[in-house]
Amino acid sequence: MKKITIAVVLAVLLLLAMPVAVSAAGVTVVDRTGDGEWTNSTWQVEIYPGETKATTIKLYNSSSSSLSVTVNVSPDSLDGGNLIFELDKATLTMPGKSYADTTISVKASGSTTPGTYTAELEIKSEVPPKDGVTPAPTPPVSEPTPEEPTEPEEPELVEPEPEEPEVVEPEEEPTPPEEEEPEVIEPEEEEPEVIEPEEGEEEVIPYVPEEPKPGTPWGLIGRVVLLGLAAVGGIGYWLWRRRRKETNHGN
Repeated sequence: MKKITIAVVLAVLLLLAMPVAVSAAGVTVVDRTGDGEWTNSTWQVEIYPGETKATTIKLYNSSSSSLSVTVNVSPDSLDGGNLIFELDKATLTMPGKSYADTTISVKASGSTTPGTYTAELEIKSEVPPKDGVTPAPTPPVSEPTPEEPTEPEEPELVEPEPEEPEVVEPEEEPTPPEEEEPEVIEPEEEEPEVIEPEEGEEEVIPYVPEEPKPGTPWGLIGRVVLLGLAAVGGIGYWLWRRRRKETNHGN
């Protein structure tokens, strides 16, 4: 148990003793000053047409050997060539345990679209050749990129299907019993009692007066005759006056 505790304490002390800058074998970046913001090896800068922005990087050779260092920035241009990235020192030689500075600048032409742009920095180092022997290049020094936290997956929302309202059919009301119509008893017509005469008596027949027959309409006939005579007399008078006028015209 004591051995485990001592190992844990030593590991914590080693972590506390590590430098703030992220280091790798050979050359490390220990400081950055100037415009823009750095996230690991990515430079992010906001720029407008006609501006120039710059940032200076301080490098440190942690080895005891002299190293040949190459610095690259990519891409070297953006926005269709309107934005140009440049390095004042792309290659340099750093003795063991020494520091060196290099500056990245970006120039925006008048046609540059204003906004925020990013560029990646890459550093390679190798031991200079001795006696005509070219050593194998050391791997490029790049700052480790922290893993991006994975966003928790949003639970899929399942919308409940709307329940159809239950249709309650109304109960059928009982039909009232049909009322029985009262039976109408029509009184039977009583036939008149015929009293037959007893033997030896005469049958009496009741007197029924006869309806008067319609007489001859002499009044109507007389009127028609008078109207006919008047019409004939009027026609005869008109013919007489006409002949008389013709006779007078002839004389």
